Amino acid sequence: MSVPTLGFWVVHAAGALAGGGLAWAAGQRLHRWLGLSHAAYGYWLGLWLLAVMPVLLSAALALCVPGPLVALPSALIMPLPVPLDLGDAGAASAAHLASAWAPPSAATWLGALYAIGAGAALLRVLVGTRRTGRLCRATTPIATAAWPGPRSRASARRLRAAGVACRVSALPVSPFAVRWPLPLVVLPATALDQLDDRALCLILGHEAAHLARRDPQRAGLMAVFNALLWFNPFLLRISARVQLATELRCDAHALAGDAQGGREFATAYVRTLRLSAATHTPSTALTHRDLAGHELRIRHMLHGDAARPLSRSRQAALLGSALLIGGVWMVVQAGAARPLHGSSIGGAAALASTTNASQVLPLPPPREAPLGVQFQSPLASPRITGHFGDSGGVRQRPHRGTDFGARTGTPVLAPADGRVMAATSEYPDGPQYGTVVVIDHGQGWQTLYAHLQGVDVAVGQQVQAGEQIARVGSTGRVTGPHLHLEMLRNGERVDPQAYLP
Repeated sequence: MSVPTLGFWVVHAAGALAGGGLAWAAGQRLHRWLGLSHAAYGYWLGLWLLAVMPVLLSAALALCVPGPLVALPSALIMPLPVPLDLGDAGAASAAHLASAWAPPSAATWLGALYAIGAGAALLRVLVGTRRTGRLCRATTPIATAAWPGPRSRASARRLRAAGVACRVSALPVSPFAVRWPLPLVVLPATALDQLDDRALCLILGHEAAHLARRDPQRAGLMAVFNALLWFNPFLLRISARVQLATELRCDAHALAGDAQGGREFATAYVRTLRLSAATHTPSTALTHRDLAGHELRIRHMLHGDAARPLSRSRQAALLGSALLIGGVWMVVQAGAARPLHGSSIGGAAALASTTNASQVLPLPPPREAPLGVQFQSPLASPRITGHFGDSGGVRQRPHRGTDFGARTGTPVLAPADGRVMAATSEYPDGPQYGTVVVIDHGQGWQTLYAHLQGVDVAVGQQVQAGEQIARVGSTGRVTGPHLHLEMLRNGERVDPQAYLP
């Protein structure tokens, strides 16, 4: 199975961090400029989606779509070099360099790092869920006579009629509501002993609002997506604002039927916080530890929310802008890097000749191209084992490239700046080449690298001189690991040694 390339990891990681940072910074500034309420749940959830969805969708799109999203304009690129019949006399002397073990590539290290981080983050979510489940199973039902008055008793009856159980925990936890393992509201035993009837009624109303709005499910999904993008710290900040907005709107729902209960609700809230401060509250969907958020909630309970709601016209404008920005961001990321080793050669493949491999591609109209491009060696320690024009031995025709002996896995470097035209294990009409990379350097210059172990670039990607593009291998028709380099000027193969230092 092919693995994502280095370009895939770098582009999507950078895109995730940049998108999250812009969403957080621009979201805060726009929130203050519009004078929005802190309880603007839809606003903060939209920012979270804007930070998460483009990078995940672009990664999925890059992994699923077999070719580049946008083909390079044919007027800007030259045809791919036609494969020639490669003998392998020059590679025979390199056979003794075969290595039983090849060092992992940078793409492999990054993939492993991501997998470890995502696995650890998902494990934390799973452990928190299991702890919450165990806590819920250890609770006991609340007897009708245990409620301190008629208001809380009536609230408990309404919840029971809706299929929600009210249970008590011996641990000093904050009140919370969950949907799994069954819909229930959990209260600490100290709350029943120390809070009055009105305060308990308000708390039950708050937790009932969470269940009615499906906040536990939403928070669980957000936790999973945050774990997949565990390296993005901005997601945690935006998620905290989503959770704060959720708590504020549930507070408002609980106080909607009791305009005079704000002070008692705030008092009960502070008391439950003190009761649970001595223990580690389980990682439930509704837990937050933001001190500023606690202060804001208490202020809203006492004085209400004076901020104006977002008008429908502004809602539509923000939604349209978010969809446009998210769509453009997704396409840019998906088009910036191709994901798989051995991926198809994309738009440039259509320009390759389908004639017999022993034929040479007809040259375009003659055009003078100055040297212009300065080349460097494709290997850090080059050792030539096959020269341009060599013939005899197992070769069926003169050698049209230069062979470099090297161990399997040795990094192959771009000899000059350019754009990747092909990165494939199925070069058109050239199975003898094995895995191939072709770079267009402009001014009529192209270089082709054959018999690679794997590639670290993607079709359409811009590379810089000295950047790792692949690794030496022994794919195709070879007798041992080596790098086969071809250099073309205006479509005609030239001796690479004449242009390399």
